[in-house]
Amino acid sequence: MRTTDQQSHDDIDNRNAQEQKKLEEENTAALRDAAEAISISRAALEATLAQGEQLQHCDDINARNKYIVDKSARIVRGMTWSGWMMNAFSKDSQPPTNSKAKSEEASTGSRDDDNVNGTGGITSILTESEVATLPQHLQNFACMLQNYECNVLLLEEYKDTLEYDTCVEVCKQLYISTKKEMEDGKANTLACTSRKSGSIQLLRRLEKKLEEVHDLQYTIIIEERKHQQQLQKWTGREGTVLLKNKKVLRAKTITSDTGRALQHRIDKQDEHLDALAGNIQELLHNGVAIGTTLESQNQLLGKLESDTDDLTEHTKMVSRRADRLSHRSLWRKPKADLKYRVAIEHIATKRFLSIEPHNKNKLALHGSLHPDMSVFEVHERRESKLMGFKNICTGTWLGQSSLGSVLCGARVFGRNEEWELDDDIMTQTKLLCASANWGNGGWLEVDADGRRESFAIGNYDMNAKQKAAIWSISVLNNDG
Repeated sequence: MRTTDQQSHDDIDNRNAQEQKKLEEENTAALRDAAEAISISRAALEATLAQGEQLQHCDDINARNKYIVDKSARIVRGMTWSGWMMNAFSKDSQPPTNSKAKSEEASTGSRDDDNVNGTGGITSILTESEVATLPQHLQNFACMLQNYECNVLLLEEYKDTLEYDTCVEVCKQLYISTKKEMEDGKANTLACTSRKSGSIQLLRRLEKKLEEVHDLQYTIIIEERKHQQQLQKWTGREGTVLLKNKKVLRAKTITSDTGRALQHRIDKQDEHLDALAGNIQELLHNGVAIGTTLESQNQLLGKLESDTDDLTEHTKMVSRRADRLSHRSLWRKPKADLKYRVAIEHIATKRFLSIEPHNKNKLALHGSLHPDMSVFEVHERRESKLMGFKNICTGTWLGQSSLGSVLCGARVFGRNEEWELDDDIMTQTKLLCASANWGNGGWLEVDADGRRESFAIGNYDMNAKQKAAIWSISVLNNDG
């Protein structure tokens, strides 16, 4: 009988040993996986931060290029009399400051302002030598204020929950004591009639500093609460259940041999859970940091895209003005060559750009392609991307009048009749009048919502380009 009982006990011990070994292997594998995940998250965070620095560097380069283009535009504009007058009464472009220099300048400026005004939340309002020169009835108040501020600043350094809670309580008590000392200092100041004006001014500075430090303490505590709530949101219900289970297991006290072995296994499991919880905590911090960094980078990417588009249009404008200026310096007019005949369709309304039957200088949109009034010859300037549109019915050119309206009434291909396509894409393009806005160019806009459509020349920037009409220019064969 004893042999059977001993064998059964041995079997139980063997099974327990096997389960313990299996559990330790699983714990080791879990810790190994957690360490690998932490290593990956750290590498991802470093790569994300490096990517952010590269994006910021691209933004700095973009700002530098914009300055160069603006400077070039000013130089090109100054080569004409009207442009020289505009430059004389306008402010020159200033070179940009990179992001790193801006941040350093901002931080330095804020520190200087805090030191001058005595309102800083980080630097102390008074040095030790200044405290020593204070009136005796204000020295205790100033010393306690400095001690209170140092403890408030330490709140941001503590990572352990127990140390943080202890420091919060210390700060609360210090605030009460400092407040009481301030009231005593105020009473003594009012009693000193000989030094009343100077002491009252110092007292007001110290009172203001006390309130700012107290506000800083409140801000730090609120931010820490938000951080803890965010971590609880990430951990979720599983972390709460895990902590409850750990508390239940630790509350059990077992005295038998089997119980002590079980308690040993529970302690080992608790140690494993503690180590795993630390790894999970770091993973959560890395995940939050990566998410914040990616959000800021998405905003920077949007800004970069917008700035790049603006820079592209501005560069085209400078090139266009320089090209027109070089042609103006020639003794002869620039020649143009006939390329083909086209039909210009307004994509939004599916109607064709034409001349009006009764007033052939004005433009209109026709629902069908007229063989004469809706067909234009395309003439392209030599050594240039500028082109002109000549209506085959009237033999007049599409362009801008001296009053700024869009007409098809010029008899010659002049500068006001020069047009440019958007990236030379004819199937879906926008038209820019090169002479508009004092040679800067302007996009052709169409308002077709009313009974009669209207045509206008807008600005040359990205906002005007987004409002511009989209056209489909189809090349016609000789038969039409």
